[in-house]
Amino acid sequence: MLRLLTAPQLAQELHRGSFVLDTRSPEQFAAFHIRGSIQISLMGNFASWSAIIIDPTQKLILIAEDYQHAQEAQNRLARVGLAQVIGYALADENEWQKAGPAIGRVSIERCEQIRYTMGSWQLIDVRSRAEWLHGHLPGAISLPLLDLDSRKRIVDPSKRGLVYCREGFHATTAASILLRRDSNEDIGILVDGIEGWSALGLPLEMK
Repeated sequence: MLRLLTAPQLAQELHRGSFVLDTRSPEQFAAFHIRGSIQISLMGNFASWSAIIIDPTQKLILIAEDYQHAQEAQNRLARVGLAQVIGYALADENEWQKAGPAIGRVSIERCEQIRYTMGSWQLIDVRSRAEWLHGHLPGAISLPLLDLDSRKRIVDPSKRGLVYCREGFHATTAASILLRRDSNEDIGILVDGIEGWSALGLPLEMK
């Protein structure tokens, strides 16, 4: 049976270098999470992206909504060769704060909110290059999720970074990777992504 870790046990495993994989939704991760964790939601292409991003020799701790979700995550990870799951923890901000793991948060924005303040953001499109060429938000830069591990710091410190994809799932994963590299970066998620932009009838940029 998959082991449930208490907050002190979780802190101890973090000290030992275990990798935290947060399987919750983008909104739940953004509200609060353990700093340095990577978010890959069970609602997306969970196993395939986990196999791409995570070293198979790395010991993993899952953050899940409950035991059933943690067990599902473990099973799906095992199918792609990620078998080093040592346990799971339930998201509990108060207990985490008592035990010591640093807590992080990510702002969530929607297209309706940022349409009039585009110039104050550095928009980061993490879709594939092919998707980018079919249209993207005006002024955005292309940084495909698959390329994030090999890139240096790209966020303009004079602007807040805002990561987007088609509908939010990959954007949250990308934001967690950027924040893992530098937890002090000001990164937000455009949770409704390019679909939300198009739904408002706003123009896309082509280049």
